[in-house]
Amino acid sequence: MAYIPEDKIEEIKDQLDIVNIISEYVDLKQSGNNYIGLCPFHNEKTPSFTVSSQKGIFHCFGCGEGGDTISFIMKKENLSYPEAIQFLADKLGIFIETGKVDKELYEHRKKLFAINNEAKLFFFHNLLTNQEPKKYIAERGLKKELINKFMIGYATDNFQDLLNYMVKKGYKIEDLLELGLVKKSRKNNSLYDAYRNRLIFPIIDSRKNIIGFGGRTLSNDRAKYINSPESLVYHKSNNVYGVMNLRNASKENKVILVEGYMDVISLSNYGIDYSVASLGTSLTIEQAKLISRYTKNVYICYDGDEAGINAAERALEIFRNINVSPNIVKIPDGLDPDDYLKKYGRDSFNQLLENSLNPILYKYNNLIDEYDLNDIDQKVVFLKKLTELLAEIESKLVRDEYINRFSDDLSIDKDNLQYEIDNYLNTKVKDIRTKKEVINNKSNDGYKKLLLESLRYIIFNPNISKDIIEVSNFLNEKTEFWTKALNIIEKIDYSSEESIKNQINNLNLEKNTKLIFDAVFKVKDYNYYLNEDNAKNYIKSMEKNKLIIERDILKAQFILLEDYDKLTDELKNVYNKLAMDIFKLDIDIKKMT
Repeated sequence: MAYIPEDKIEEIKDQLDIVNIISEYVDLKQSGNNYIGLCPFHNEKTPSFTVSSQKGIFHCFGCGEGGDTISFIMKKENLSYPEAIQFLADKLGIFIETGKVDKELYEHRKKLFAINNEAKLFFFHNLLTNQEPKKYIAERGLKKELINKFMIGYATDNFQDLLNYMVKKGYKIEDLLELGLVKKSRKNNSLYDAYRNRLIFPIIDSRKNIIGFGGRTLSNDRAKYINSPESLVYHKSNNVYGVMNLRNASKENKVILVEGYMDVISLSNYGIDYSVASLGTSLTIEQAKLISRYTKNVYICYDGDEAGINAAERALEIFRNINVSPNIVKIPDGLDPDDYLKKYGRDSFNQLLENSLNPILYKYNNLIDEYDLNDIDQKVVFLKKLTELLAEIESKLVRDEYINRFSDDLSIDKDNLQYEIDNYLNTKVKDIRTKKEVINNKSNDGYKKLLLESLRYIIFNPNISKDIIEVSNFLNEKTEFWTKALNIIEKIDYSSEESIKNQINNLNLEKNTKLIFDAVFKVKDYNYYLNEDNAKNYIKSMEKNKLIIERDILKAQFILLEDYDKLTDELKNVYNKLAMDIFKLDIDIKKMT
């Protein structure tokens, strides 16, 4: 979700009525200036939950929970801070996107949600009145209640069924096109339904809005699945299919991540109602963060084919970036979860969960399967990959355990394996140091160019030297020469007939200082620095350069942190703060362009 400026947050806060918001969750009764009710965060028979309308806060004297409207929604709806802001903005009728508060855009989004909801009902009715989708659902062995739970629908094979229905309802064609429910032919601009002869899966967000659709073909269409395009209401990278199951995942303290719509529904068919699927070809970091808010106990259960294995490896890296270590469920014989459940049943599937592998063992087993260890060349590559895998483990104690285990498995000398790992880690540290030196040298070159140009303006145009010195003082932080240079310039006698260059040379400067001043005088036209407009533009550019340099220093730190495979909580906070500071500086720099 985009960064929301503080002034916009305050604007939303000013419009919130904490009593009205909390009343949707708690039966409140007035008691003097406050309101009381049963706490929604713990079981109690005597009300100890108090809400203050004047102060805009709540507090439970039983369990100690307390805060403002935003913190209440965060806890009750299991939302992050920005999402809670968005949730409350929706209640107030305010649209927030990239810092803008736009009521007109909010109303448009509200209309798009209404269209999607109407389309959902249309597809649902189609399923109830057509035999083909019913036959498919029966063949898949799905229970009828799942149709209602997931609001599964059906799009007929007619070209304009949905289009005609929605137009009669008064909805605009441009809105249907925007949502991807209707498409326009390239040949003759004729309109037609995007979904035809397909089982329809409505996609719901955490606030129960219909944000898009997935459609599975019931014929031999070359596209097995088609999905809603990105729109004002649908951002597939930020959502998962089966989001309503995340509340069950929170209760179960585990979630199963599967590949597609039917996997989620099939697992629910067997009473496993705590699975979700990513929307698209692979998991995104936003989806991983959404899942991890409900539970950190993640089971990746992708298909057992090569594509599923590759997708699982990518998902592992995504979760690793947010400090979550998932378990991998290996489904044998290349089966998907639905096929496995049909063939072996729920008890056997639960056994797969119990036998799931952590990321290290999963990757180790994949390496074993990938390489022929009887072939010397393949074994060399395998050992290199194994070294890199073990080097990823941050804890030395844990790493030593795996070294002992793997060396026994492979009948190799553990001291040699340890040596290779140490060598790999030392090389990586050297690479980071080298990168840091390159960054510092690049930064020094930038400072030197600015230093020379500022000194030229000060020397050749003493009338504006005060302004140039003021805007250039930050150079002293890096050059350690700035103050010394200004002291030398103060000794210049501008009333003397002797040239300024000769006066400076006659001061018997040390070699390095003399080289810098020689560089200052290497200009074709001194009059350039006497021009008032040039001087004003330079002052503006220096104000911008100061921000650019400040941003580049933060970027250098950011890059160095990116080289660490795993960040501690403390470093993660530093990493996040750097990202936000860089973002703010980028905005300030753009304003000065």
